[in-house]
Amino acid sequence: MGAIRRILPTSIAMAVGILVLVSLFTTYPLLDGIGAYLVNVAVIVAAFALVLGVLNVLRVHARRVREGQKGRFYSFVLLAAMVLVIALGLPPIPDQPSGPSQPIVAWIFQNVQLPIQASLSALLVFFLVTATLRLLTVRNVESAVMLLVVLLVLAGQVTLGLLPLLPEIRDWILNVPAMAGVRGILLGVGLGVVLTGVRLLLGVERPYSD
Repeated sequence: MGAIRRILPTSIAMAVGILVLVSLFTTYPLLDGIGAYLVNVAVIVAAFALVLGVLNVLRVHARRVREGQKGRFYSFVLLAAMVLVIALGLPPIPDQPSGPSQPIVAWIFQNVQLPIQASLSALLVFFLVTATLRLLTVRNVESAVMLLVVLLVLAGQVTLGLLPLLPEIRDWILNVPAMAGVRGILLGVGLGVVLTGVRLLLGVERPYSD
């Protein structure tokens, strides 16, 4: 029984993955239909998984509020906001769009969600300043080069006319070494995704059997 529980999910995952992968590289109508159907099934399963995730969040935070655990106030705020937004988005209003396009829900996102996100993004400034100050205390070549690059880019952003070459230096840094690093990272991420997919197709990785 244990062997069947290990082999069956692996076989199903391998078969589905190979069929979808083959359908992307062929124009055979039957394979195209099977691949599209399997992708639609995956979307439906993901939607149910999202619902289960929401229910799990409700259960965990409701228990924290009920038992008076640490951080129960934040759990209560989370539950109240979640229930409020869902309740406002569910009932259809005559002659008004439903769901996220409802005026009330859109107002909440525009006047509550977006300002919170902007505030959290503004905190990055303080982290960057702290990191820059830490670079000043580290005495090695790497930190000195990084600090010099940061200062050049920041100086290139300021339009004070101190040095006409600063904008050109900034553009060169952003378009040549920085872009090369970004492309290297994206290439590494792509190779990692391909390797993970191959390991899943071959049954080496079996997260679905845990």
